[in-house]
Amino acid sequence: MFLCMCSLGSCFRAQRMLRFRFYVYSAYTERRTVAAVRVIAATKTRGADPVICRLWLPDNRTLTLKARVKPIRENWNLKYSATYVLCLLRDSGIKPQDTVGASLSILSSTAPNRPPTNLLTVRDTEPKTGIEETLHVCVKPFHFSYSRDEWLVEWFELNRLLGVSHFYMYNESLSVQVACLLDHYRQQGLVTLLPWKLPIVSKVEIRTEGQFAAFNDCLYRSMSSAGWLLVIDVDEVILPRRERTLTALLMAMRAAYNPPSKAPSAFLFRNAFFYLRWEDDAEAPVPLVTARKTRRWAAPHALKNRSKYALRPHDAVELGNHFVWELAPGASSVGVPIDRALLHHYRIACEYGGMQCLTVPSTVDRTAHRWADELMQRVTSEKEQIARACPV
Repeated sequence: MFLCMCSLGSCFRAQRMLRFRFYVYSAYTERRTVAAVRVIAATKTRGADPVICRLWLPDNRTLTLKARVKPIRENWNLKYSATYVLCLLRDSGIKPQDTVGASLSILSSTAPNRPPTNLLTVRDTEPKTGIEETLHVCVKPFHFSYSRDEWLVEWFELNRLLGVSHFYMYNESLSVQVACLLDHYRQQGLVTLLPWKLPIVSKVEIRTEGQFAAFNDCLYRSMSSAGWLLVIDVDEVILPRRERTLTALLMAMRAAYNPPSKAPSAFLFRNAFFYLRWEDDAEAPVPLVTARKTRRWAAPHALKNRSKYALRPHDAVELGNHFVWELAPGASSVGVPIDRALLHHYRIACEYGGMQCLTVPSTVDRTAHRWADELMQRVTSEKEQIARACPV
């Protein structure tokens, strides 16, 4: 079994003495759906080994708790799945807030007295005050030695112009240049970069790089500090049509509901491909991808088909790739009309190979030009700083 050394207190840690592989990554308080500690894990999709939770509280008490293993829904019916383990506090006399800072281990229920091979620290999820308009971003794990450093600077800076103040990222493998670039942003307090080495075969045994464990770790990790969470890939940007920032758009859309209690907690944005193999825009004001590549699908995808979303983290329970699988009781989600915002998906290749995608009906959409001049200034400045920190 695999047991790793961890930075930032997070990595996949194995639970031994089980029939099937069982890895745990992080642990968070859960106050909403059930009194529990929620553990982000990966194990067998069906018929997972029975486990228990052992909790070492800050006041030196030790508790053994019942555990409920629940596969995260989006798993393609593969052998292994991203998973929640709920360490149930019912009848323990302990409230979720009492577990903050505690150490927790997932143990085989058939060998509860074996020394633990995993140890997590329970993190708080209670939202802090004054975060209502903060916007953070979740990105699925980088893999295949991700190397698009030039584009990544543009992507970061455009999202910052749109109101994003922090990015959560997961590192399965990166090129040297991208690793240095991310460290540049990390030192500014803009990026949390977490190790992501899951020893389960991607796309064969588990959905791509166990990405749904990452999405849901990001959800709970951001819950105490983000008023809004945006779930997108690094080839995607959501651009509002009227407002200057996504934060302004989201706040305006919620404010339109009366009473405020009826306001949705999640907003889904329709996807349109901007293929990079389509011609450059002759009217591009600056030499950036988002300024040059303005031709897109004429008809965006339907909601929940390649859509992405922004949500109130504290109102969500389980995230998927293109929509929220489960919201907290009383919360709701809605689609955003394309005259208010659109997901710009800057794709290098056709999604099914070949060149056929380039023949679909298309239109020119210059919405990104609204930010072009300011974006060019920021990209130029950041690249100068990165060049000094990251010599080729």
